[in-house]
Amino acid sequence: MIDDETKKRIYALCNKPVALGGWLGLPYEDEGCLKFAMKFFAEMGIETTKEAMKEARNFIKVEQPQFGDIAVFHGVQFIGGGFHLGVMLDYRKCIQCIPQTNGVGKIDISRPVWDSSLKGFYRHKQLMENG
Repeated sequence: MIDDETKKRIYALCNKPVALGGWLGLPYEDEGCLKFAMKFFAEMGIETTKEAMKEARNFIKVEQPQFGDIAVFHGVQFIGGGFHLGVMLDYRKCIQCIPQTNGVGKIDISRPVWDSSLKGFYRHKQLMENG
């Protein structure tokens, strides 16, 4: 579970451009979606690796997304059709990193392309209600 102060701090980072100290517009780099998710989790105090996220180690599939859950996409054509992930900010907005959003940007997973490519939501064990 994540405390309200941490969540508030992360929301502020997610809503502020990089020029003002936030995350929006951080440049894309190879495996950017994974690297950004690791940064997000580190800000929550959760250490994870790219491999752990790819293999869903320490993550449990959930039906209803909430803050901090990973959204997994596969087959998004305009980003090459492969694997992609983002971190949920609420039940339908997610923050992620791809060149097409100029690096870190927010998306609405209910919009076309994203909705048809969504494969599931995964919650880190440290974010589970019962620990």
